[in-house]
Amino acid sequence: MSERGYHLERTKHLFGKVADSQEDKGIAKYGKPLDPMDNYDWLQMALEEQVDGTKYLIAEMEKRRNIINEIRLLVADNCSSFAAFQEIKQLLDRLEGVNRDA
Repeated sequence: MSERGYHLERTKHLFGKVADSQEDKGIAKYGKPLDPMDNYDWLQMALEEQVDGTKYLIAEMEKRRNIINEIRLLVADNCSSFAAFQEIKQLLDRLEGVNRDA
């Protein structure tokens, strides 16, 4: 399978997993699946979700920029020390969203 085909399949799989998870959360919270005929302004709700999503994207961009800057400082200052190496590993884990302490 080509890289493009692999990416598409991975994307579809992840989308399905997240969609199922969100549906389960909605049922747990509201006691039933989403019903288009419920008395909601779906456009307003979608707008609010998109605004939240944009805030999450901006927060993640800022977090990654800060982590990258910390790594650059460590590399520039003293990449040869074991402590700096360990700190760089921890920062890279944070960048990847990995919690090795759990």
